[in-house]
Order: sequence, then structure tokens, then C-alpha cells
Amino acid sequence: MLRRKLSAAFIILTFFLSFGFIARAEESPVLKLTIEDAVKKGLENSIALKQVQNQMDLSDLALDRAKYQSKKLKDAEKQLSKGKSELQEAQSSVENLEGLIEGNAASQDVTLPNGLVIKAGQTLDDVKKIYNLDENTINTLKTQFQAQIDMIKPQIKAGLDSLSYGESKLDSALMEAGTEFSDKLNFESLKSLDIKSTEDLMTTIAEISNEVTVASYNIYKNQIALLIQKSYYDVLKNKKMLEVKQRAVDRAKKQYDIAAESYATGMKAKDDMLLAELYYKKTQIEYQQALADLNNAVTEFKKNINVPQNTQIELTDVLAEEVKDEDLEQGLQSGLANRLEMKRAFGQLVVNSLSFDSIKKTYPEITFQYKEAALLKEKARLEYENTKVAVESSIRQSYETMKRTGEMLKLTQQMVDEAKEVVDIASYKYSEGFGEDNSLLKKLDLESASGTIVEVLAAQENLADVEEKVIEIMYGYNLARMNYYNSIGKFVY
Repeated sequence: MLRRKLSAAFIILTFFLSFGFIARAEESPVLKLTIEDAVKKGLENSIALKQVQNQMDLSDLALDRAKYQSKKLKDAEKQLSKGKSELQEAQSSVENLEGLIEGNAASQDVTLPNGLVIKAGQTLDDVKKIYNLDENTINTLKTQFQAQIDMIKPQIKAGLDSLSYGESKLDSALMEAGTEFSDKLNFESLKSLDIKSTEDLMTTIAEISNEVTVASYNIYKNQIALLIQKSYYDVLKNKKMLEVKQRAVDRAKKQYDIAAESYATGMKAKDDMLLAELYYKKTQIEYQQALADLNNAVTEFKKNINVPQNTQIELTDVLAEEVKDEDLEQGLQSGLANRLEMKRAFGQLVVNSLSFDSIKKTYPEITFQYKEAALLKEKARLEYENTKVAVESSIRQSYETMKRTGEMLKLTQQMVDEAKEVVDIASYKYSEGFGEDNSLLKKLDLESASGTIVEVLAAQENLADVEEKVIEIMYGYNLARMNYYNSIGKFVY
């Protein structure tokens, strides 16, 4: 019985040890990332970017299809034109031969089987006299002409049927293409365009759509990279905030210990200890909130780079503390050339202008079709101008935000050191029992608290606020600069 219990215990112990070993073996290693690494991994894992890539592939396919259809239309037009020319030639030949049989003059030269030629304007009687032919020879020629007519006429009928079928298919393709363009351009009359105009519009629309799609890929890629950067900055910011809160907790703990010890020895009043204790607990509460903010920021960052949430990460600090000058004029030029909305608006203007040029070749100015095409062209031009104004405004605003935030960052350089010095002075005055008003106490309307625990706690609170403000401004500047790059269409990645 004892042996059975020991065996069971050994099995259970082995199981837990094995489980612990497996658990440790399955723990993922720490993923150390620079901001460039994070963006690269996020772009590789981005489902949204894969969707844009898929759309770009579809756009490439649409462009290939448009070129293929355009070539088919052009080939069909050439084939029909050749068929019409051959039919006209055959019909003319039949009419000429029939006329000769009936005694009329030839409308074009006819070469006889024996090599003689009937010139245009000559009759068979003229030929009979010129070449001294007998009546039997003339009758033989008429019989040969009739046989040739009988052979050509069925070919003409078949050719006409084939030509009619080809024209029907071509008209159907033109109407289908015109209807497709009408949906894209909101212009019903496009189905009435000629073949050349349809070919031009078909390829132009496909090429512009493809160009916009390619541009959108780069822009979406950049925006995804910026989103990853922002979430990277969020983690760093909240990590720094947690460090600030931890320092506040440490300072509060130290002050509470001093106040408690002073009270225990009868050197300080009990309310000093209670105030120090309350402030200490307050800093602990704020620390917990900062910890929650950091954990949530890490969760969001992992989501944005699409890695499992149980992945351990370690990020390199890249928050810029130095202000970088930017050229606004260069930024405006870049934004007006590269922003997606500008490319879309310009593409629409090009297409509507081309459709107008095609329509005015077919319809006079008094027609509804002409007027509609002209109005749509003007609509695209106005939309382009409006987009240009909006883009320039957004660039200038993002530049101003970055500029002012940068100036704020410059002003924070000495703030923390000065706030720390205020804490040191307040702590010294409290420990020595020396009271004197200062600007901080006047600001807080606590002049009577000079040299007391209240002054020390106020100085510590002020230091924590300053440290947080510096982090907020540093973080704000990095985001403002990142947003400015996005506004001017600068592809960081």
C-alpha cells in the first residue's frame, strides 16, 4: 500500500515537473525591437496592406484587360475596314461586268483571258472593232463575264453577312465600354463615342486608376508605418510616465518615513505624518493607473504589428529630444505632388478633359451631350482646385503644430532640474524647521506653509507635474513631426 502511494506521488511529481519544464520551454524569447524593426515587422504582418496589395493586383489586371480590349477593338476595326474595301471592290467588279454584258461602257479596266484589255469607257462593240473580234468571241466573253458574276455574288453575300455580324459585335463592345465609362464618369453619352475615343478613354482611365492604386499602396503603407510608430511612441511615453510615477512613489515613501520617524520621536506633529501618508497612497494609486496605461499601450502596439499578445517585447527609446528644422515650401511642393487626394483629383480632371475632347468631335455645342461633358470637365477642375486648397491648409496647420510643439520642447530643457532643486530646498527647510515664503507657495496660496510638510509635498507634486509635462511635450513633438511627414506625403518607409 505504501509502495503504491509512493509510486502515485512520484508520477504526480514527475507530471508537474514535466509540465513546468514544457511551460518554460514554450516561453517565447524577448522580442527586442528598434522602431525600424517594429515598422518592418508590422508591414510584413499587416493584413490591411495585403488587402491594398490585392487591390493593386486587381488594378494591374484591369489595366492589362483594358489594353487587351483596346487592341481587340483596333484589330476588329481594321478587319472590318479591310472587309468593306474588298466587298466594295467585288461589288464594283460585278456592276462593271453586268454593264458590259448589257452593252454599257466599262467603269474600270477589265483584262480578258487572252490578255487583251477593255479600257474604262469602252463597250464590247468598241472592243469588237478595235481588236476585230467576231460575234462568237463576244458571246463567249459575255458567258465568261456571267460565270464570273455568278461566282462572285455568293461571296459578296457571305461577306456582307460576316461584315454585318462583325459590325454588330463591334457596336456591342463599344456600347458596353461606353456604359462602363458612363458609370465611372456619370456621363451617359459616352456609349456613342467612336472607336478611337473609346480606346483612348479605356486605356487612360485604366492607367490613371492603376497609378492612383499604386500611389495609394505607398500612402497606406506609410500610414500603417505611422500608426505603428505612434503606438511605439505610446509605449515609450507610458513607460516614461510609469518611471515618473515610480520616482514620485519613492520620494513620497521617503518623505513618509521621515515624517513617521519624526512623529515617533516627538519632533513633528501627527498631521505631518498623516499628510505624508495620504500623499504616499495617492502616488501609489497614480502608479497603478500608469501601469494600466502602459499595459494597454503594449497591447495596442502588439496588435498593430500583428504579433501574439503573449510575446514579450523590449523597445529601444527613440523619442527625439532635439528639435529639427523643416522647410515649409519644400513640404508644400511634396504634399501637392504626392498626396493621394491630389492624385485622385488630378486623375479625374484628366479623364473628364479627355472625355470632353472626344465628345466635342462628335457633338456640336448646342447639344446636351456637349454641354454635359463641358460641365463635368469644369466640375473636375473645381474639385481639383478645392482639393489643392484643402491639402495646402492641412500641411500648413501640421507644420505650425510641429513648429510650436518644438518651441515648447526647447523650453522644457531646464524645467526638471529647477523643479528638483525646489524639492531639495523644501526638504532642507522642513528638516531644519526653517520657514520662508517662496513663489511656489504664493502660487498655491500656501505662504503660511513655508518650512512645513505641506511645502515639501507641494514641491514633490510640482516636480512630478513638470516631469509629466516634459514627457507629454516630447511625445507631442514626435507625433507632430510624424504627422507633418504624413501631411506632405513623405514616405518614411
